[in-house]
Amino acid sequence: MHDTGLIDSLVLNRRFIRLQAVLNFYAFYIGKQANYDRALDQIHADLMPDVFVSAPVDTAQIAQESQQALAVFDAHLVSSSIPTEALGSISSHTRTVVTRAVANYKSELDQDTRKLEGGLLEALSKINQACIRIWQLLAEWTCIAKQQTERSKLHQQRGMAVSMAISHSQVLQGLQQNRVLDKLIQQEVSGWRDHLPLVESWYHRFIKQCPSVQQYLTLSMPPYQDEQLLILLIEDVIFKELDIQTFFGHIDPKWSIHKRIVKKQIRRDLMHLLQEGAGVSVSALDWAIDGKKEQYFYTNLVQKTLQKDADLESLIAEKAQNWSVDRVMLLDKTIIKLALCEMLYFQDIPIKVSINEYIDLSKTYSTPKSSQFINGLLDAVATTLSQRARADKKN
Repeated sequence: MHDTGLIDSLVLNRRFIRLQAVLNFYAFYIGKQANYDRALDQIHADLMPDVFVSAPVDTAQIAQESQQALAVFDAHLVSSSIPTEALGSISSHTRTVVTRAVANYKSELDQDTRKLEGGLLEALSKINQACIRIWQLLAEWTCIAKQQTERSKLHQQRGMAVSMAISHSQVLQGLQQNRVLDKLIQQEVSGWRDHLPLVESWYHRFIKQCPSVQQYLTLSMPPYQDEQLLILLIEDVIFKELDIQTFFGHIDPKWSIHKRIVKKQIRRDLMHLLQEGAGVSVSALDWAIDGKKEQYFYTNLVQKTLQKDADLESLIAEKAQNWSVDRVMLLDKTIIKLALCEMLYFQDIPIKVSINEYIDLSKTYSTPKSSQFINGLLDAVATTLSQRARADKKN
C-alpha cells in the first residue's frame, strides 16, 4: 500500500487549504448577513398588527416597538445575550418577538458555523468521490471495449484497435475486479448505474475519435503500454472533453477548483497501480485522500479567525487608510482577515509566506486592483509587528 501521508502532503498543499478557507468564509459571511436581514424582516412582520382586527392601528406605537425590538436584537449580537434591562423596557409581546428572532438567528448561525468548520472535509469528500468515479468510468469503458471485441463482425470496423487496446489493458482489467470499487458501486456512492447510456455515448464519441489516442495506436504496436494509454484516456479524454467536464461540474459546484487536485491524485494512483504490476491485487489500493494534517490546519485557521473576528475587523479599519472598512469588498475583507489571522496567531508560518499566499489568491479570485490594496494593508501590519518584535528584544 502506498504512503497516504506522502500523497496528502503533495496533493493537498496549504494554498488549496487557504483557498477553501477563503471560499467557505466568504459564503459564511454572506449567509450571516442573510440571516441578520431575515431576522429583522421577521421582527417587523411579527410586530405588525392583524389586518382583520377592527381596532385602529397606532402606527407611532408600532414604529416605537419596532425600533426597541431592533435595538435589543442588535444588543444581543454584541453581547451574545439579551440584556435583562433591555427586556424590561419593552412589552411582553415585543419581548417574545425578539426572543424568537434571537433563537432563530443563533440556530442558523450555528448551522452555518458547523458548515464552515466542516468545509474542508466536504471538499475532500467531493474530491475522493470524483477520483472513485473516474476509475469506475474507466472500468465501465473497459467493459464496453470487451463487448465490442467479442463481436467478430466488428473486427474490421474503425475504432476496433481502440477497443482491443483497452480490453487488453492489465490495469483496466484489474479495475473491473477491484473489490473496493465494486463495493462502492453497490453502495451507490459514486457509481454510473444511472448514467450507462451516457457512458457508452462518451466512449463512442470521444475515445474512438480522440486524435492523440488514434495517433498513439497508429505509431505503437501491441501489446500497448498501460501507462501511455491510460494517461491519454485520463488527460486527453476525461479532463479535456467539455461534456464530461460539464457532468462533473453538475455534481460538484466547485469542480473548477477541485479538478486539479483530482487530476494529481489520479496520476499518483495510476503510478501506484503500474508499479504494483499485474500480479498484485489492486483492491489493496487506498483510494481516499485522508487529509488529517490539512484538516488540523484548516480547523485552527477557521476557529481562530472566528474567535478573533471583531479584533481583525478593527485592525482592518485601523490600517485601511482613507478607506472605510464598510467599503472594502467582502471577498477582499475575507482574504485580509485570514491573512491577518495567520500573521498574528500562527507563529510557525513566516509572515512573508502568509502575505504572498493570500495576495496570490486575491490576484486569481478578486478584482485586478484588490491585490495592491491587500498588499498595502498587510505590509502595514507586518511593519507594525516587526517594530513590536524589535522593541520586545530591546526590553
